[in-house]
Parts: sequence; structure tokens; C-alpha cells
Amino acid sequence: MRLLDNILALMPCGKPQATFLAHLLALLQWLPGRLNFTGLEAHGGWSARTHARWFGRPFPFARLAVGTLAAVHPRVAKGLGELLVVDTSFVAKSGRKTWGVGWFWSGMARAVRQGLEVSLLAAVDVAEGGAYPLCARQSPAPGRARGKKPDGETAVAVGLALLREALAAGAGELLGTRWVAADGGYSSRPFVEGVRALGLHTVGRLRRDAVLRHRYTGPHPCRPGRRRQFDGRFDPDDPTRLTRTTLDEEKADLYHGELHAKAWQRWLQVVYVLPRGADPRTTRGVLLYSSDTELDPARLFRFYRARFQIEFAFRDAKQHLGLQDCRARSQTKLDFHFNIVFAALFWARLQARARAEGPPGPFSLHQIKQRNFEAEIHKRFADRSARSRHAANAEGLRNRRPQPRLWRPPPPRKTEPVGP
Repeated sequence: MRLLDNILALMPCGKPQATFLAHLLALLQWLPGRLNFTGLEAHGGWSARTHARWFGRPFPFARLAVGTLAAVHPRVAKGLGELLVVDTSFVAKSGRKTWGVGWFWSGMARAVRQGLEVSLLAAVDVAEGGAYPLCARQSPAPGRARGKKPDGETAVAVGLALLREALAAGAGELLGTRWVAADGGYSSRPFVEGVRALGLHTVGRLRRDAVLRHRYTGPHPCRPGRRRQFDGRFDPDDPTRLTRTTLDEEKADLYHGELHAKAWQRWLQVVYVLPRGADPRTTRGVLLYSSDTELDPARLFRFYRARFQIEFAFRDAKQHLGLQDCRARSQTKLDFHFNIVFAALFWARLQARARAEGPPGPFSLHQIKQRNFEAEIHKRFADRSARSRHAANAEGLRNRRPQPRLWRPPPPRKTEPVGP
């Protein structure tokens, strides 16, 4: 944790808050059971009221993560940070007075459930895999009336706010961020235009029935007026008008080209993915896109495939770090809880990567926490044994009686006066 102390010394926070963050991040690396103020008090040595007070103070987690990746960038993969991934996840939470409680879509239940929704922005290593969380934010509760627009921000607006926070922390200059990958829920004109306004490009997925048009390359007709722009609509059942590229290692056929999206009024780099050797008329493929028309199609495919790494970050945070176990109700404390959980996952991944001599293998947060828990137990046993031994020695010294002497000094010699 020496690197963490050095990075925290550069953060815009006081020394007491930096000490608390270092203590809490180290505690989450081995803490078993549910994560709440009572559990933190039982294992960490700080009172529940102290934890509740510090949870109510904001902290720039995006700046902490970006600064850490920039500090260790020569020792990690070269492309880590050039691709950011944004996604949302459902968090089970009850309580009428909890901020942001509403009805959100739960992917695990495949239905709408009452709880919270958390948006996460993470840097993904495309070559070796793994998502490194940067910052998180809670989505406001939508309106309950049917046909009514949400009262607060949508997931798209929250995702753009996370991107602005990461760029303000220096992700573009320090990490070289250029692309943002998201699932089909973010494939909308406000999100694409918002990302382009930030100087980045979007990588995502389109609906199969999206209206995409080919560019017209024929001669200009002998008539007055502007030149013809489009030459028919893209047909997924017959993608032969696009260029075909076969990826043997991924066992996929890529039909790629530059097409115009009618709904967005923008030219996109489109990649239609099919299994290798499959017939387009009988097999349904996946339609990917990027606002960067110069992006290599194979790289675009790998970018979107690496987007799924953020799902493992949600899984680890829920199963091993207590993402759904917070008892706080205010917006500030919930925001701090979500960010500190993902920050603990970020440091666990970074330490596992630093300990690996070669390419990092499969990441298991369960094994890391179990190993840290055993080390903490041994450390506490050793400290308690040392304290008890020192206490027994001190008590023995205080109650020790002087031992009887086994020898007696010789009696003084008697001398007689000399003379008459």
C-alpha cells in the first residue's frame, strides 16, 4: 500500500481523510461477511459513527484511479486506458427514505424490480482482459406514472457525467482515452453526440432493424440539383455489398463498411458479425458500429467483445465486496459506498497484476480475500501472543520477590592495636 499512500498524498484531501481511505481500502481486501457500519466497527477498530461521518464526505475517486494508472502505466499493458466502458447494474435496496429508490430493470431477474441503479465507468484491458473501475454514480429514481418522462437524469445522462468526470481527472492526457464502449441501451443519438462533444468516439451495438444506407458512388446524373447521396438500404440477409474479413482465431466473419444512420444523421463504421462460414439468410448476426469511421473492423469487434469485462466487475463487487449491503440512505453516503467498493476492486486487480511475473492469469477476488484474511488472522494472533507474553513478563517483573542469597559475605576482620 505504499503506492496508495503516495497517491493519496497528492489528492485534494486532508491527512485524516487520506488515513481513513487507506485504512478502509486495506480493510475491504480481507473483511468477511456483510459490509455495513457495524461490521466495519467490529473488524476495523474504528467506531460506526466515525465511518458514517467519513462516508458523508465526498472524494474524487476518478482522480485517484486515473492518477494511479498513470503512475504504474509503464508496468502495465500499453493499451490500458485507451478504451473506457460504461454500463449500469441493478442493486437491491429497500427503504422508503432511501435516495433514488425506484423501479429499475434487473438483468438477473429479467424483470423490473424495486431498488437502486448504479452506473460504472471502467478502463478495460483489451489484450489481456480485466476491467479497472474508475468512478461510479447512482441513477435517480424515474417517474412512476406511465407515459411520463423520468423526473431526474437518465442512464445516458449519468454515463456522460461519468465521462466528463474522468476526462476532468486527466484520462485523455494521462491514459490516452479515445473510445467509449457501451451496450445497446446507450445506442441513442444523445449519447453518441454527447461523446463526440467530449472528443471521444463511441463503440456499441445497433438493432437489427436499424435503417442504414449505403453511399452512392455512381456518376452524377445529367440533371440540375445536388448529387445523389445514398444507394439503397443495408440488408442483413444479403450483406455481400460490404467488405468481408474472416478472423480465424475468433471464428467469425466480419462484413464491414461505412454506412449512414438515418436516425442519427451520421456516417458510421458498421460491422456485421456472423459465425465463420454461416449463411446470412439463415443465421442472425450482430450489428456493431463506431462513430470513428477510420477504426479497423477487427479492432472494433475486439473492443465490443471486451465490453463484457465490466459485468465481472459488477459480479465481484456484489459477491465479495458488499455492494448491496450498505445501510445508508442519503445520496452522499450511498455514492461514497459505491465508489469505495469499486476502488477496493480496482486496487485488488492492480496488486494482483503487479504480483504476476508474466501475463496475468485468471483473476479471482475470492482467493485474494481468502489469502489476505489468513494473513490478517496470523498477524493478529502474533500481535496478541506478543502482547500477552510482554504483559506476562511485565507482571512477573512487578511481582517478583528478591531471591534469598545462597552465600554470605565473610565477616569483617578484627584488627588489634599495635604498640605498647
